Amino acid sequence: MDTVLRDLVENECYVFIDYVIVFGRTMEEHVSRLQHVVRRIEKANLQLQPGKCVFAKPQVEYLGYIVSPDGSKASREKIRTVKD
Repeated sequence: MDTVLRDLVENECYVFIDYVIVFGRTMEEHVSRLQHVVRRIEKANLQLQPGKCVFAKPQVEYLGYIVSPDGSKASREKIRTVKD
């Protein structure tokens, strides 16, 4: 996935192994970037698993962090694990 999306990483998406987050400041920008990512995945003959896909969310949990327009912070579960 890193190779397929190399020039889009940090500008339009983040990639970790087979997890991809597509982001945008507006819904229009998000949709445009999502189209770029999906086209690249199709061109590389890769497939998405619809059951694992989530679209147009204002925040997502990713690798133990909550990622939102305000930045990223540790998830509650991660904080609880450290406290306990």
